[in-house]
Amino acid sequence: MSTKIERQPAEALWALLRDNAFTSLRDDFTSRVSECALSLSQGKLLRELARPQSQRELARRLHYDPSNITALADSLEARGLLERRSDASDRRFRLLALTTEGERLRSSLEDRLAQPPAFLNRLTPAEQLQLLDLLGKVFDSPKRPR
Repeated sequence: MSTKIERQPAEALWALLRDNAFTSLRDDFTSRVSECALSLSQGKLLRELARPQSQRELARRLHYDPSNITALADSLEARGLLERRSDASDRRFRLLALTTEGERLRSSLEDRLAQPPAFLNRLTPAEQLQLLDLLGKVFDSPKRPR
């Protein structure tokens, strides 16, 4: 009986994180990406291009089919946001790299994403610190601001 009682809060917390938090975060991310005139997939790809990478590596990291990366790269290349370059270590491979305009857009997107979503304002600053501590403990990543 005590096992069921102990699991109930964990199950409720997991349902809240899985269903509500994930949906809220995804919706917020999607909204901020669309403010930059990007699709969700384009925004994810743009964020991964902090350094030039192969399409194969990007597909692996984003869990996309390689053909999806090709289509995304084509659309971003058509907008002048990325370019395909030969890999200096193996010229048979092509790397995707951001153009200067792509870097500017990526930086703008990162600035937007760095802003906390409005729903966090439902918590007082003290509650935000408490939640930060608890989530840091859950994810082995204590990052309390000083």
